[in-house]
Amino acid sequence: MKNKKYLLFDADNTLYDFSATEKLALSKVFEEFGIPADLLPVYHEGNRKCWEMYEKGEMTLEKLENERFHIFLKAIGSNEDPDLVGSAYSRYLGEAGIMIDGAIDLLERLEKEYFLCLITNGIANIQRERIRRTDTARFFRKIFISQEIGYAKPDKRFFDYVLTSLGTDKESCIVIGDSLTSDIQGALNAGIESVYISFDGKQSDKATWTVSSYDELVRLLED
Repeated sequence: MKNKKYLLFDADNTLYDFSATEKLALSKVFEEFGIPADLLPVYHEGNRKCWEMYEKGEMTLEKLENERFHIFLKAIGSNEDPDLVGSAYSRYLGEAGIMIDGAIDLLERLEKEYFLCLITNGIANIQRERIRRTDTARFFRKIFISQEIGYAKPDKRFFDYVLTSLGTDKESCIVIGDSLTSDIQGALNAGIESVYISFDGKQSDKATWTVSSYDELVRLLED
């Protein structure tokens, strides 16, 4: 793949361990506001629906940030202020910068040969804080955050913006991510080849390639 100069990495659960970060942040929020831990699945269901609406362009990130807690607190019959709960969650999320094991080694290995970029649908201030706390901005020549761009993956306009900003064409790029609905579908929409990275070994016929580890990704890129 020596003709591929630009590696467009998704952030959450591709390089950054969002699952662990989210778990830590939510545990602090639930403890702070006295919410029973067994109600966590109720939050996840509402949060999932909000992100689906965002990816479809049916909800803004600004609305999503607190709407998920409006939905959650209403569902569990809580009188807590959803804006306060949402603000606490955003703060804890930004403070918990956790990388997936091996991610730093991967970036150090690839940065010498490729033009690394980060492409994320995350909330800008939270993502910027997590990037700062993990000291990973140094690896990326460009960081593209949907909230700052005005378009979100899988919208083709997000990727058009990225290509224009880089001054390159789709043939020189690969999208690497863990989400079939935003990363891989977005790459398809934009006509860019993609690598679906699934650490639990799932496969996808939507992606150009599928890998289950960073080592496998490196071997693929070196092929």
